[in-house]
Amino acid sequence: MKYKIIAMDFDGTLLTDDKKVSSKTEKVLRELKKEGYYIVGATARTLDGLRDVVPIDMFNYIIINNGVSIYNIDENTDEWMGYLTQQEAQSITEKVEKYATQIDIISGNKYYIYKQKKNSDLPFIIDIDSIEEVNEKIARMNIFLEPGEDAKKHYEWITNNFSNVNCFIMQDSKDERQWLIINPQNINKQHTLAHLGDTLDISMEEMIFFGDGLNDLEVIESVGMGVAMGNALPEVKENAKAVTTSNEEDGIAEFVLKLKKKR
Repeated sequence: MKYKIIAMDFDGTLLTDDKKVSSKTEKVLRELKKEGYYIVGATARTLDGLRDVVPIDMFNYIIINNGVSIYNIDENTDEWMGYLTQQEAQSITEKVEKYATQIDIISGNKYYIYKQKKNSDLPFIIDIDSIEEVNEKIARMNIFLEPGEDAKKHYEWITNNFSNVNCFIMQDSKDERQWLIINPQNINKQHTLAHLGDTLDISMEEMIFFGDGLNDLEVIESVGMGVAMGNALPEVKENAKAVTTSNEEDGIAEFVLKLKKKR
């Protein structure tokens, strides 16, 4: 293959519906890593939120929090691309909280949940009563809207009033609802994958990316081979260069194996 980086989303792409990596896909990716390809995960999850669902040593790098940082597996280091200020998080929350069912304030490794009590046993999920309780760098925010609220309307309002953030509408292939994600300015999966490529002297044309949801669209359009999963949203499939089988059918492994046979 002419490609040097094989990158992928997690939920709805690498992971099956029961949030696991199939043995076939893991085997194929580990073999590719041994052959010298860079295996890169790209997810909205935090690092601690990944450890129980994927064997992280199958990757070289993981782009976490929708592009906010890059975790280097071998060196155990985390490079941040940017962060939200406490004032930005507070101001956005004050404006949208009456329209929201839940607001997540997400640091490098923790989810602070506002407006809805999770009472979770997981140490990285913390219920809060005020944004002021978050005393660490803020990677991003999730805003889950009340039923009937128009995500586009709130996206436009935030975009027009907060010039230092990157707001986008999120929808997974397995979910009909839409919600808002707030990232630091100009930060998304595509931006951070391009940055990683620059550090490795690898162009976007030399990358494959697999995805299924709206936050994968920019990457799929920008890499040399953007691949939509069989279960991807129609908009993602329409803008991909290829479509593979679903996340339940080893779509990543099947596509890569076919590419290798064509060499």
